[in-house]
Amino acid sequence: MEESLIRIFKLANKLNNIQDKVYAQIIYTADSRQKLQILIISKKDFSYVERCEFQLGNNPILKWNNVAELFEKYVEGTK
Repeated sequence: MEESLIRIFKLANKLNNIQDKVYAQIIYTADSRQKLQILIISKKDFSYVERCEFQLGNNPILKWNNVAELFEKYVEGTK
């Protein structure tokens, strides 16, 4: 899980640096649900373009990879 989080953080920073239309926002809530929100937001009107939300204890690595792949598509400009 830690490697996936690091990959997502790096992609979020890269997305913000090279995209002029969107940026990433990552929000973690350390309550009993341990909720993680990963958002892609429009720089123009600050609306949500993509929103991924899940609880850390209940998600297989596949979902982490899906989030990373989504970020990669935005970084590459293919989304």
